Amino acid sequence: MTDGTLVTNPLKRGWEWLAVEPHQRIGVRILQVAIGLMLLFRVLTECRFYLYLWGPNGIGTGHTSRILGDTLGGVLDQLFQSGAGTLAILLLLAVSAALLVFGRWTRLATLFALITFVSIEQRLPQLPDGGDNIARIVLVYMLFLLPPRANVKPGSLRVWFHNLAVLAIATQLIILYTTSGFMKAFGDKWHHGVAMYYVSQVEWFSLPALRQMFMRPLIVTLSTYIPMFYQLLFGVAILSPLKVPWLLVGICFHLGVASFMGLVSFSTAMIGLECFLISDAEYRRMAKLVGRLYEQILCFTQGFTRRPPVSARPQPVYLIQSEIESPRSLDSR
Repeated sequence: MTDGTLVTNPLKRGWEWLAVEPHQRIGVRILQVAIGLMLLFRVLTECRFYLYLWGPNGIGTGHTSRILGDTLGGVLDQLFQSGAGTLAILLLLAVSAALLVFGRWTRLATLFALITFVSIEQRLPQLPDGGDNIARIVLVYMLFLLPPRANVKPGSLRVWFHNLAVLAIATQLIILYTTSGFMKAFGDKWHHGVAMYYVSQVEWFSLPALRQMFMRPLIVTLSTYIPMFYQLLFGVAILSPLKVPWLLVGICFHLGVASFMGLVSFSTAMIGLECFLISDAEYRRMAKLVGRLYEQILCFTQGFTRRPPVSARPQPVYLIQSEIESPRSLDSR
């Protein structure tokens, strides 16, 4: 009977986690904003070259029908045969991304963002990077997430699909980090601790002002080994009490990648995914902690800015005339 209890309780808890109430509502909203900003960044930086990249006479000659089918893919391929149609696809992608950022019609916006994003990716497969690949996969899972202001009945089928999508996104991120970590561990330059030196000397992936910094052995060694071990231990760390600090380190790491290597879209998507893994209860605890720190800092600063009370000036004493003894009265005494 004890063995049966040990077996059924985890299964029951897992079932309740999936079916009773939706999870990661705050993280889902942050993820939608991050993916929307990433797509807007792509559109704003590449829209002026749309004819050269995806237009009828551009360098992109791929077909969308092999991914989206002959019907929908054929319509999109036909739109790419004119400049106006190509611009319409990019405008639809921008509108969908903006709706994700502002949290409006998120499920419909996710669907159109996925379709248009896949179409431009298949039109020119050489252009996307790692951020585009993970964003495309995440957009598929986001179709099953609940809208930000949705009120659902506990235990409903919508809750079930939402939590399955949450689990799928988290699993995808773990797979991404673990695979990247093992690939680094088996690479000679990463294994010997000199990979970041070679990365920093590539003009496309580094800032000229920071190249001298990565010529120092200590900085090169730490910046090479820390990301590798971070990715290798990611799956274990997020299941431990170190989960939130570990994710905060990852956010700082991707901010550095965005500023140093210029991979803005990739870093934006990854920061959104790492924020997604923080639960609603953890966000509330962090908000309380930040509130307490703010109150302490406010009290501390007020202690320095508050002026000391002004000491009361001595008031002049007015004596009654009868109380003043004249010299004559003193002599008589």
